[in-house]
Amino acid sequence: MRLVVWYPLRWFVLLLPVGWAISTLGYLGDIHHAVSKGGRKRLAQNIALINGNGPDPQPATLKFFRNYYTDRLMIFIFPNFHAKEVEKFIEIKGLEHLDFALAKGRGAILVHGHIGPVHLPLVALARIGYKMRQVGYPSDEGLSWIGRNVAFRQRIRYENMMPADVVNAESFLRPVFAWLKDNGVIMITGDGAGTNKVIGKSVTIPLCEKPYKFPLGPATLSGKTGAPLLPLFITPGKERLYRIIIEPPITDGAVEKISIPGVTEKFVKRLETRIEQNPAWWHFLDRFDKLTGKV
Repeated sequence: MRLVVWYPLRWFVLLLPVGWAISTLGYLGDIHHAVSKGGRKRLAQNIALINGNGPDPQPATLKFFRNYYTDRLMIFIFPNFHAKEVEKFIEIKGLEHLDFALAKGRGAILVHGHIGPVHLPLVALARIGYKMRQVGYPSDEGLSWIGRNVAFRQRIRYENMMPADVVNAESFLRPVFAWLKDNGVIMITGDGAGTNKVIGKSVTIPLCEKPYKFPLGPATLSGKTGAPLLPLFITPGKERLYRIIIEPPITDGAVEKISIPGVTEKFVKRLETRIEQNPAWWHFLDRFDKLTGKV
């Protein structure tokens, strides 16, 4: 299947207009949803862990599969995703918060959860003129030979084609500090890597009333550099396909006043609200029970 996705499907998607290409990726989720009875059951159980026994979870499980394929494979589309595509497909709210943070001259840190197509804000903000970099964790751990030598290798090639560099979270982070000093913008995830491995120091904070390990890295980076830390989230759009929301900052650049665990907890509260509103778009929904059972 990986060979099919990364060769004939990728070539087909590259020929399509951007809107059709995004829809095509979602159709892969429809197929997976139809054949994955066990996956649907587990997702429904985890939705109940987050929101209790509410409405029928099946529509949400379908949304999860669609979002999964869109997120993983939208990287095919990014070479053709320019400023006019940003205007056509994305609503961006809260740019004034980012501009105000950058006016302080210490750069800005956008901390986000694994919600929606996670690379989309990085590409969109870069396309409209912001100096963007991402701290990420590319890994081929656990992949098959084809996964390592085809899918992972091709993914790195496409990531290198994005209009912003991705800095490995396990590497020396001097480029990140230099980027912020030059008043650039760093994007970084605040909800871990979706495994029980946490890079750097962490703290256990309740998420939807379950214990969950959160990295202290984003808050620590803000504390060391004085760069304001602003939460960023992706939701379904109201007038366009996607909505990117940049929230008011959690830190204001006053290095001496920052509480690393306290800042992290404030982000978690905002993340929790977004997950409860739309659990199907959270990438770790399918493993929420495992992530909260081994902290």
